[in-house]
Amino acid sequence: MHISLKKLVASSLIAGLSIASLPSAACTMLSYTDAKGNMYIGRTNEYPGMLPDELTYYPVGTRIESVTPDGKQGYTFQTKYAIIGATLKGMVPNGKQDTLHEALNDQGLSISVLEYTENGEPKITTTPNNMLSVLDFGTWALGSFKNVRELRQAIQQDGIQIWFPHIKSMGNLLAPVHFALFDRNGEGAVIEFTGAKLNIYENTVGVMTNSPPFPWHERNIQNYADLTNVDKNIGQFNKMKVATPDAGAALRALPASNMSPDRFIKAAYYSNFAEKAKTPDGAILTLSHVMNNFDRPAGITIDKPNTSGAGESVASKKPTSEVTYYTALKDLNRNQFFIREITMLSYVKFDMSKLTGVKAVKTVSFDTLAKHTSLNGEELFFK
Repeated sequence: MHISLKKLVASSLIAGLSIASLPSAACTMLSYTDAKGNMYIGRTNEYPGMLPDELTYYPVGTRIESVTPDGKQGYTFQTKYAIIGATLKGMVPNGKQDTLHEALNDQGLSISVLEYTENGEPKITTTPNNMLSVLDFGTWALGSFKNVRELRQAIQQDGIQIWFPHIKSMGNLLAPVHFALFDRNGEGAVIEFTGAKLNIYENTVGVMTNSPPFPWHERNIQNYADLTNVDKNIGQFNKMKVATPDAGAALRALPASNMSPDRFIKAAYYSNFAEKAKTPDGAILTLSHVMNNFDRPAGITIDKPNTSGAGESVASKKPTSEVTYYTALKDLNRNQFFIREITMLSYVKFDMSKLTGVKAVKTVSFDTLAKHTSLNGEELFFK
């Protein structure tokens, strides 16, 4: 099944893309809490091609070396906390390590790196040893801090300056990313570089998608204050009494498109109204069902060349279709990371408490992941 699915996916996605310039990714991230207030994160990644393509584990003590805009050695540090996550390799020619895309550390701090095309380029005034590429921001955040509060304090006090490389594989765009972070205490933050400066926003709505800037999404959701999960099943027009044919009318008010503003509202709805599970395993099961509502197969929407929004189809020469390349679930209290890529019917689970024996950076390709037939995947990092 794995081989035939791979062939099907490749023919429906890759054949339609310009090799020289791939479109950017859209994505949806949401938080979920169980009946005891424990925090979980779900995320889908949409892309008209297959990125990222591996899972990486960084043990405690991993040396991370960032680079400067002119290719010199930048900020360096050793990770204080272990990290597991989906990663991208080769984003820039001189990068020293892969780029975190969706990850979790062993303290229950989560990061989601989502597509965002409205960044400005911050002015860099510091010395090379304090320069951090934005592509290494996730590794720095999860490798150095236990929670959102610590990260916020460090950003404001440490003197590290973040610079943005241009990504050749994305039409030479300024790295099109923003960051959603949550910790096991339930605190959330969004980090964007709109206006060429670092902006940190408290994220109390518990979700994130893509452009426009996060404050715009916060204003827009005010228009949906009347959303409810309670169906109105009966009514009357003059003397005629009417009733709905079945349940589900409450969803009528949800936006239907897969554009970022609409997915933001939809994510907030499901994050807020999904029934609170009584156990952690029940919460992961509930979250997996929630994330199915954001899963897109190929062909559901088609973008013709030069007609899609900024960042969505940078320079593709043929029609493209965004699909959900992977879905990730994270249990921030138990430090468990679940992932399912596009050819898989089931998730594979990685319990970080069972990976402490991994003493060097290890990667597992998505091809290897897709061939794994059991729920527990920790053994893949010991091969």
